[in-house]
Amino acid sequence: MAITTCAGCGATKPGPDGSPTDVYPSTHCDKCPPWKCEICGDMSSADALCGCWVSLAEMPLADVKTLFARDGGFDITPTEEPQP
Repeated sequence: MAITTCAGCGATKPGPDGSPTDVYPSTHCDKCPPWKCEICGDMSSADALCGCWVSLAEMPLADVKTLFARDGGFDITPTEEPQP
């Protein structure tokens, strides 16, 4: 059974489209008004995510793997580079 209604604003998509929201409810969608992030307190929206989000789209695969492998967890907090 497909989930087509956004939990954030109640917007309904016309039908299943192959996205993860066909299976898991969307907390926010592109029709939701901006919201305050519960983690950092900054404003976030579908078009302009807050600083809690790290885009992996343009990142080299090796760097993505490093983010997820660091310390055996999913900590993606930036670290300072060692100074020469």
